[in-house]
Amino acid sequence: MTKKKVKGKIQYHLDKTECEALFKAEADAKTNTYPIPESGYAVALMTKKGNVYTGVSYLSDTDTLTMHSEATALAHAAIHGEKDVVAITGPNCHICKQLIYENSLRSGIDIVIVVKQEDKVLQIPISEMMMYPWPEKPRSTDTKKKQKMEKVKF
Repeated sequence: MTKKKVKGKIQYHLDKTECEALFKAEADAKTNTYPIPESGYAVALMTKKGNVYTGVSYLSDTDTLTMHSEATALAHAAIHGEKDVVAITGPNCHICKQLIYENSLRSGIDIVIVVKQEDKVLQIPISEMMMYPWPEKPRSTDTKKKQKMEKVKF
Protein backbone atom coordinates (compact mmCIF):
# COMPACT_ATOMS: atom_id res chain seq x y z
CA MET A 1 0.00 0.00 0.00
CA THR A 2 1.12 3.51 -0.69
CA LYS A 3 0.45 6.56 1.46
CA LYS A 4 -0.37 9.97 0.01
CA LYS A 5 -1.92 13.25 1.04
CA VAL A 6 -4.99 14.33 -0.94
CA LYS A 7 -6.82 17.58 -0.19
CA GLY A 8 -5.10 17.73 3.19
CA LYS A 9 -6.14 14.20 4.18
CA ILE A 10 -4.04 11.06 4.51
CA GLN A 11 -5.10 8.34 2.08
CA TYR A 12 -3.73 4.92 1.30
CA HIS A 13 -3.90 3.23 -2.09
CA LEU A 14 -3.90 -0.56 -2.12
CA ASP A 15 -2.20 -2.56 -4.84
CA LYS A 16 -3.98 -5.31 -6.78
CA THR A 17 -2.71 -8.08 -4.47
CA GLU A 18 -3.96 -6.28 -1.36
CA CYS A 19 -7.38 -5.67 -2.93
CA GLU A 20 -7.68 -9.33 -3.92
CA ALA A 21 -6.69 -10.37 -0.37
CA LEU A 22 -9.53 -8.22 0.99
CA PHE A 23 -12.06 -9.69 -1.46
CA LYS A 24 -10.94 -13.25 -0.59
CA ALA A 25 -11.15 -12.58 3.16
CA GLU A 26 -14.62 -11.10 2.67
CA ALA A 27 -15.80 -14.16 0.68
CA ASP A 28 -14.32 -16.57 3.25
CA ALA A 29 -15.98 -14.69 6.13
CA LYS A 30 -19.42 -14.85 4.52
CA THR A 31 -19.67 -18.49 5.63
CA ASN A 32 -19.89 -17.16 9.20
CA THR A 33 -22.91 -14.88 8.89
CA TYR A 34 -25.35 -15.36 11.75
CA PRO A 35 -27.72 -17.10 12.22
CA ILE A 36 -27.61 -18.72 8.78
CA PRO A 37 -24.26 -19.11 7.01
CA GLU A 38 -24.05 -17.37 3.62
CA SER A 39 -27.35 -15.55 4.27
CA GLY A 40 -26.04 -12.15 5.30
CA TYR A 41 -23.19 -9.80 4.54
CA ALA A 42 -19.46 -9.78 5.13
CA VAL A 43 -16.67 -7.22 4.77
CA ALA A 44 -12.92 -7.17 5.16
CA LEU A 45 -10.79 -4.23 6.18
CA MET A 46 -7.09 -3.47 6.16
CA THR A 47 -5.26 -1.51 8.82
CA LYS A 48 -2.22 0.75 8.51
CA LYS A 49 -0.10 -2.19 9.71
CA GLY A 50 -1.37 -4.26 6.75
CA ASN A 51 -3.46 -6.63 8.87
CA VAL A 52 -6.83 -7.80 7.58
CA TYR A 53 -9.89 -8.14 9.82
CA THR A 54 -13.29 -9.39 8.77
CA GLY A 55 -16.79 -8.80 10.01
CA VAL A 56 -20.11 -10.46 9.33
CA SER A 57 -23.71 -9.47 9.82
CA TYR A 58 -25.31 -10.78 13.00
CA LEU A 59 -29.07 -10.85 12.67
CA SER A 60 -31.31 -10.33 15.69
CA ASP A 61 -34.94 -11.41 15.85
CA THR A 62 -35.79 -7.94 17.15
CA ASP A 63 -33.97 -6.29 14.21
CA THR A 64 -32.93 -3.37 16.44
CA LEU A 65 -30.04 -5.43 17.81
CA THR A 66 -28.82 -6.56 14.39
CA MET A 67 -25.17 -5.77 13.78
CA HIS A 68 -23.89 -4.84 10.34
CA SER A 69 -20.72 -6.47 9.07
CA GLU A 70 -18.86 -3.14 8.92
CA ALA A 71 -19.48 -2.53 12.63
CA THR A 72 -18.30 -6.01 13.58
CA ALA A 73 -15.18 -5.65 11.40
CA LEU A 74 -14.28 -2.29 12.95
CA ALA A 75 -14.83 -3.79 16.41
CA HIS A 76 -12.77 -6.86 15.46
CA ALA A 77 -9.83 -4.61 14.53
CA ALA A 78 -10.26 -2.50 17.68
CA ILE A 79 -10.29 -5.62 19.87
CA HIS A 80 -6.84 -6.36 18.47
CA GLY A 81 -5.65 -2.82 19.23
CA GLU A 82 -5.86 -1.57 15.66
CA LYS A 83 -7.89 1.56 15.03
CA ASP A 84 -6.07 2.95 11.99
CA VAL A 85 -8.19 1.50 9.19
CA VAL A 86 -7.07 2.38 5.67
CA ALA A 87 -9.55 0.40 3.55
CA ILE A 88 -12.76 -1.61 3.79
CA THR A 89 -14.69 -3.54 1.19
CA GLY A 90 -18.05 -2.29 -0.04
CA PRO A 91 -20.59 -1.33 -1.12
CA ASN A 92 -21.87 -0.17 2.26
CA CYS A 93 -25.24 1.05 3.51
CA HIS A 94 -25.53 4.67 4.65
CA ILE A 95 -25.48 3.76 8.35
CA CYS A 96 -22.18 1.96 7.84
CA LYS A 97 -20.77 4.80 5.73
CA GLN A 98 -21.46 7.08 8.70
CA LEU A 99 -19.60 4.69 11.04
CA ILE A 100 -16.67 4.44 8.62
CA TYR A 101 -16.65 8.24 8.27
CA GLU A 102 -16.54 8.72 12.04
CA ASN A 103 -13.63 6.26 12.28
CA SER A 104 -11.92 8.25 9.54
CA LEU A 105 -12.38 11.51 11.48
CA ARG A 106 -10.83 10.02 14.60
CA SER A 107 -7.85 8.43 12.86
CA GLY A 108 -7.18 11.22 10.36
CA ILE A 109 -7.09 8.63 7.57
CA ASP A 110 -9.50 9.05 4.64
CA ILE A 111 -10.56 5.38 4.53
CA VAL A 112 -11.02 4.01 1.02
CA ILE A 113 -13.98 1.82 0.12
CA VAL A 114 -12.77 -0.97 -2.15
CA VAL A 115 -15.44 -2.24 -4.56
CA LYS A 116 -15.58 -4.41 -7.65
CA GLN A 117 -17.50 -2.83 -10.49
CA GLU A 118 -17.76 -5.11 -13.49
CA ASP A 119 -14.11 -5.92 -14.29
CA LYS A 120 -12.62 -2.97 -12.38
CA VAL A 121 -11.58 -2.45 -8.78
CA LEU A 122 -12.41 1.01 -7.46
CA GLN A 123 -10.98 2.67 -4.36
CA ILE A 124 -13.26 5.52 -3.31
CA PRO A 125 -12.38 7.69 -0.30
CA ILE A 126 -15.14 7.82 2.31
CA SER A 127 -14.96 11.63 2.24
CA GLU A 128 -16.22 11.55 -1.35
CA MET A 129 -19.19 9.40 -0.38
CA MET A 130 -20.48 11.69 2.36
CA MET A 131 -22.69 14.30 0.73
CA TYR A 132 -23.49 16.10 3.98
CA PRO A 133 -20.87 14.99 6.50
CA TRP A 134 -21.71 15.14 10.17
CA PRO A 135 -20.03 15.80 12.45
CA GLU A 136 -17.33 17.92 10.83
CA LYS A 137 -14.85 16.91 13.51
CA PRO A 138 -14.75 14.07 16.05
CA ARG A 139 -16.52 14.55 19.35
CA SER A 140 -13.99 15.57 21.94
CA THR A 141 -13.39 13.23 24.84
CA ASP A 142 -15.14 14.58 27.91
CA THR A 143 -12.63 14.07 30.74
CA LYS A 144 -15.19 14.63 33.51
CA LYS A 145 -17.55 12.07 32.00
CA LYS A 146 -14.70 9.57 31.74
CA GLN A 147 -13.77 10.15 35.38
CA LYS A 148 -17.39 9.57 36.46
CA MET A 149 -17.51 6.31 34.52
CA GLU A 150 -14.30 5.12 36.16
CA LYS A 151 -15.95 5.56 39.59
CA VAL A 152 -18.94 3.42 38.64
CA LYS A 153 -18.67 -0.08 40.09
CA PHE A 154 -20.19 -2.90 38.08
